[in-house]
Amino acid sequence: MSIMKKTILFVATVFLAFQGFSQKEFNSVDGGSSGAANSNFDIYSRTIDIDQKALSFGLTEVEFNLIKDKAYANSNFIVGNIYQDDKLLKSNIPMRYNAYADEVEIKNHASEKNYGALTKDPSIYVKIAKDNYVFVPYENSNEKGGYFSVLADGKKYGLYKKTSVVFKEPRKAQNNYQKDIPADFEKTVTYYLVKDGKFLEMPKKKSQMIKAMDTKTSQVKDYAKENNLDVDKEEDLIKVFNYFDSLQ
Repeated sequence: MSIMKKTILFVATVFLAFQGFSQKEFNSVDGGSSGAANSNFDIYSRTIDIDQKALSFGLTEVEFNLIKDKAYANSNFIVGNIYQDDKLLKSNIPMRYNAYADEVEIKNHASEKNYGALTKDPSIYVKIAKDNYVFVPYENSNEKGGYFSVLADGKKYGLYKKTSVVFKEPRKAQNNYQKDIPADFEKTVTYYLVKDGKFLEMPKKKSQMIKAMDTKTSQVKDYAKENNLDVDKEEDLIKVFNYFDSLQ
């Protein structure tokens, strides 16, 4: 199955068919050439003003530092590669996915304190360790689009993940029986089945998640039970998905 082909529309509603995300075939990329890796393509969309981050949330620097790592899928910068149209654009670039801002943050060198954000372009995708991030426009708008992680690319289906983070403002106790609730970043993860450019949001409950694979529900359920797989665990969900895709 080819991941990332045409971009039409995305609507985040349970069990709604999602039309036309841009898709890319990760398995066809072999690392690219050194010439491509040294490309001067402008991959920075802007420079992030780190000093202003705490102020933008109305927090002190100490308060912000206590929670800032929760805004990321992984708060560490990890060396990875940047591709454009299946060609290696930049190699060995320190990157991390900011799920709150829905941006891939990048540095030129790991030792640098300052960092920027990757240009949001459906032709550009990144590999950070085992994670593959693709950018998906919304209603043909890059500005409104977002990043998805491709967990598996089967022969007929794909398995995508969307990690979202929202900021929770601090709340003061209303009486002596309550406690102050500090500011926080709250993370949610949503999985999608993809076929022929259509996206199906998978439900949160384990029993309903297997039912989403409705063409082979009984076989998939038996497979998960026989192999003691729990689809609440991502690694097991990928195994169940791969089995489901093999039946098509």
